[in-house]
Amino acid sequence: MLVLMGLVGCSGVLQAQTIQPFPQSQLDDEQRRTLTDHRVVISGLTRTQATTVPTRELRLSGELWRRVWAVEQRFTLPEVADHFFRQLDDLEILYQCKALDCGSSHFWANEIFRNARLVGREQFQHYRVALQQEAGSDKKTLYVLYVMQRGTRQVMVNLDIFTTTDPVQSGVDMAARIRQTLSRSHGWLPGFVTHNQQLNTEASEALVNTLKSLSVSEKSRLYLLVHCYDSSDMDRNRACSERLADQLRVQTFDGQRELHIEGQGALTAAAGSDVQPALRFVFWPAR
Repeated sequence: MLVLMGLVGCSGVLQAQTIQPFPQSQLDDEQRRTLTDHRVVISGLTRTQATTVPTRELRLSGELWRRVWAVEQRFTLPEVADHFFRQLDDLEILYQCKALDCGSSHFWANEIFRNARLVGREQFQHYRVALQQEAGSDKKTLYVLYVMQRGTRQVMVNLDIFTTTDPVQSGVDMAARIRQTLSRSHGWLPGFVTHNQQLNTEASEALVNTLKSLSVSEKSRLYLLVHCYDSSDMDRNRACSERLADQLRVQTFDGQRELHIEGQGALTAAAGSDVQPALRFVFWPAR
């Protein structure tokens, strides 16, 4: 079995997380390159003047180790994806998507990974960006995983291990936390900051930008619920939450679609002892 042991032989490169490829797969391609202005997409895709572009991406210099595997056709996409996800779960997830939420398979195959063999149907794809950072060092490693199923039903895996000393988490920390939270079906969202029962738009910028960058499919299934708890008068809590919901709805409007945002006062128990307004989310199941 092939084992990705880490970039030990590359000068100045952080040792990477040990990752095992799927056992019943063959190495289809391997590249090692030193790159500048390397693209790492950390958001959903949008269409601008008939062109598909990411809402947010990193442009980095560093060392790329790319491997592509072709998996035996008797194995399914979920089996293969889960094999890799389990190995990346302990790392910080900067962005992830699956199926139609990932957008155009042609974009990932041709624009990002430059490999036409990675073109498939949009409902059969997974994408994840995970970050590993060495304590006390400016070196960090990004794991960019793309798993998809071709029209022949064969699963292909592209794993990029990109090591860099460029800033990665500047402005990304909170956005990464938000995206990682949104990877679940429901919960409390970080990054919702208020002052005197008004939305603090500057402090909530990461939340607003992340919500605006969601795919159309994600936005259609996402329900945001604002809760206020600081009054013993339930009518005042409801008024507070509705006012904040209106403000957040305006801030997250992308020019085409308003998010589903409602004020629900103290109709659910608070996440903790904090009486500050809080934002809860629920994803309606995908069809």
